[in-house]
This record gives sequence, structure tokens and C-alpha cells, in this order.
Amino acid sequence: MLRILLSIGLVLLVLGGALTYMARRSMSLCPALSRHPRLVWGFFGLFLGAMFLVPLINRWANHQADYLYWLSYGLFSFVSTYLVYLAVADFGQVIAQRWTSAPVGLWAFRVALGATVLSVLVGLIMAVRQPQIKQVEVAIAGLPKGLEGFRIVQISDLHLGPLVPMAKVQLLVERTNELKADLIAITGDLVDGEANGVQAKAERMASLRASHGVFFVTGNHEYYSGIAKWIPIIKGLGWKTLDNGHELIERQQAQLAVLGMPDPAARGRRGNGQGPNLAKALEGIPEGTTKLLLFHPPTGFEAADKAGIALQLSGHTHSGQYFPWSLFIPWLYRFPKGLNRQGALWIYTSVGTGFWGPPNRFLVAPELTVLTLRRA
Repeated sequence: MLRILLSIGLVLLVLGGALTYMARRSMSLCPALSRHPRLVWGFFGLFLGAMFLVPLINRWANHQADYLYWLSYGLFSFVSTYLVYLAVADFGQVIAQRWTSAPVGLWAFRVALGATVLSVLVGLIMAVRQPQIKQVEVAIAGLPKGLEGFRIVQISDLHLGPLVPMAKVQLLVERTNELKADLIAITGDLVDGEANGVQAKAERMASLRASHGVFFVTGNHEYYSGIAKWIPIIKGLGWKTLDNGHELIERQQAQLAVLGMPDPAARGRRGNGQGPNLAKALEGIPEGTTKLLLFHPPTGFEAADKAGIALQLSGHTHSGQYFPWSLFIPWLYRFPKGLNRQGALWIYTSVGTGFWGPPNRFLVAPELTVLTLRRA
């Protein structure tokens, strides 16, 4: 309880500081706003209140108030974008004042506000559209002839929640099935909400079809959303849920071992406290078998390379989800997106098939990834 209270206190402190900066600097740069401080503080107060109250209201309404998330997450999209643009514009006007005596504060405010509105609107359109189909070929040394051309469709970070309509889920399923995959890999964060509010959307994905089945590993949001209720539902979809284990599949007399580990958030969030364990997932795999690893975060690649994994599929980063936050992700992850190499290991990090929270994917389009194995 103490840790939770400290975490909430830290979040409120950071948010309070950011909102205070935006309110004060906006009024300082724009004289018209300075004459109506109650409106400015009221706007940022609405954002803060919606962020914390909408989940509680929706739960009280038995998940019949999902539409309120458009308000809270829409404001989140605007405020988080405006914060960065305002800081850059504010810094720019300070520099400009050294070179001119003309007032540039209002222009800085207009640039920040205009760029924010444009980014949020374009990002909204990119977020609600169906993900682009991205084709990726992976050349693997020693790949058995029978696995040449093996097609894997990766769905990652779909985040089924209040802002994802059922029609979009159905269309995604249809488009995925049209790709006629040999294997479908769902690399975590399938859901982003309590089971009784999102279950029907997840169950619609039971119609996914691949010749060798659908494989699933948990992401951190499965644990945040109540893993105890979600795992039975996901297993009921007929998917192969990999929890520090593997499945052997055979194609044209060649074997592929599909390994999967739970997200590190599993530690301390279920009875046995078990997190990812690569050694356990590898147990019993015949020597020389080509290995595919499904693991939500793009981490642990050094161990995967030493273990002889040929390809690791990950997600989690969203590549920042929307500009300008996409600029910061490479500082946090070595392989934030796309196909990369670690020794003999290939690691592919999806930017995500859906979106988390803010309906914004400005300059970071969601993707439905088709990975084709080739012999190097």
C-alpha cells in the first residue's frame, strides 16, 4: 500500500509540475489567455480529473460509459503533445529575443498550439485506420529447406479496450486470415481492460486461422488488466499460450521450435511469482532445431543469441506511438523497432498493431507484420 501511495504521489507531482508549466507559460506567451486564467486552469483541471475519474465512472456504470475514454484519452493526446511543442517553442522564443526586440512570445504560442492540433488530428486518423501490412524477409543461416518461405504474421500491442470498435477487430481478423499465414504470433498486450468490459472483442479473434495455429505470449498489460481472468479466456480461443514453454511444429519434414516467455511483469503478479525463464522454455528441444522466440519486450536478446535462437519477435515499445515522443524511445531501447541483428540472432520489434491510451499514432503508423523466413 505504501508503494502504491508513493507511486500515485510521484505521478501527481510530475503531472502537477507539467500542467503548471503549460498553464503559466501559455498565459505568459498569449495575453488573451492571461485575461481568462480560470478557463486555462479549468482546462488542465478537466484533463487531470478525467484521467482519474473516467475509469471509476465506467466501472460504476458496468462498462457502459466507454465513450468517456474519448474525452480522457483525447485530452491526454493533446496535453502530452502540447507539452513538448510548447517547451520547444518557448525555448525558441527565448533564443529569438536575443536577436530581435520585437515580441515573439505570441508567435511561439501560436506555433505550439497549431502544431499540436495538426499532430493530434493526423495522429487520430492514423490510429483509427486499419494497420498497414508490412512485409519483412528474414534470411536465416542453416534454415532447413522445408522452412523456406515459412510465413509468420505478427500481431502485437493491439490493446483491445474501450476505444477499439468491434468492427475494427472483425476487419483485422479478416485481413489477417487473407494473408494465409503458416503461423500467427501474438506477442503480448492483446488487451487493455478488465475482462468483463473487453471479453467480447477478444473472443471475436478466435476466428484467426493459420496452418500451424495461433501462438500467444503475455505482455505487461495482460497483468495490469487482471491476468487471472484473462488467461482462461485466451486459452478458450484455441490459441497455444506459451508460458516459459515451447511447441514443435513440422513443415515439409523440417521442425521449428516456437518458444514463448511471459512478460517480466509476471514477477510478483501471480501465485508462483514466475517471470521469463529462457532455460525452462528451451528444455526438451531437439539439438539443431530452428528456434523462434516470442517475448513481449525487445530485451534479453544476448541470452537468446547465446541459446541459438534464430529469430525473436517482440513489441512493447510502440516506437513511441506518436511524434514527438517517438524521438525518445531509441534512448530507452537498443532495438526500438524493425529488424535488427544481435550476433547470429535476428530480432524484430513491431511498432504495434493498435494503440495504447491516446488515439494518436502521428508519424508512427501501426502495422500488421508478415515475416517470411528465407535461407541465407
